[in-house]
Amino acid sequence: MRRAAVFAAFAAAGLLAALPGAAAAPAAPALPAFKTLDGTLLAPARFAGKTTVVAFFSSSCPFCVNEAPKLQKLYRENSRVLAVVSVNIEAGDAAQAAKAAAWVQRFGLTHAVTADYRAFEAALGKPKGIPALYVFDRHGKLVRSEIGEMLDEDFDDIAREARKP
Repeated sequence: MRRAAVFAAFAAAGLLAALPGAAAAPAAPALPAFKTLDGTLLAPARFAGKTTVVAFFSSSCPFCVNEAPKLQKLYRENSRVLAVVSVNIEAGDAAQAAKAAAWVQRFGLTHAVTADYRAFEAALGKPKGIPALYVFDRHGKLVRSEIGEMLDEDFDDIAREARKP
């Protein structure tokens, strides 16, 4: 009888250990290390355990202009469980960094913003249009990608998923 109880306990422990996500550390999304506009180097590990939204933008894109405040609101209201990285893609423009910095000021952005678009293109592929948005879950898995302007409801869905236990 005692042997059966010990066996059952070990079997139950083995089954629990085999459950997806059981005792596994959250993985970081497959993002590159990058420098923010202020020169801070951010490693992918910083985003481990959080839903991470990567948004490609251009300062001349009217749809990006509409999305920027929505991204900031998403981050502001969910920063405990969600990270946002905005990636300026104005390649070949000598004023790229200045345009990206003006973007941050214009929209009062407090999330990470970078002009290091080549590193993100290498990791995620070149977007087929802008705005382009990629969402990674807290386990680092790409769960959503969108090209074009997203609606308020889309951002609400991202927030709701990020807040799930």
